[in-house]
Amino acid sequence: MNILKFCIADNVYTELNKDKKFKKTLRQISRKKPVSGLFLITEPLFEAGIMEIYNYNELLQPYYRKQKRVINILGIASSRDNAKSIVRDIVEDLYNCDNFDIKTFFGLGG
Repeated sequence: MNILKFCIADNVYTELNKDKKFKKTLRQISRKKPVSGLFLITEPLFEAGIMEIYNYNELLQPYYRKQKRVINILGIASSRDNAKSIVRDIVEDLYNCDNFDIKTFFGLGG
């Protein structure tokens, strides 16, 4: 039973070039296909903090698939280090626009 749903923010942060490969990666995520070396920055799944970094393939495991939730993807990276840099960029942009509500910043509703 697949209940897990991914929602990719329109203004998703990534260091990947937004070309054919990026679009292929988005298709793989929407189809829940494994992707080697892919990390996602998400809203917290367990109500702690403002963002979390997950290895994408971890989120495909049965525990997460059974969760009745939407996982909002805020960033996509090719390594954990790049994901950390993206989190830093997001926090700086939140600070610079005086908007500390991550859901509003990404247009995800409150």
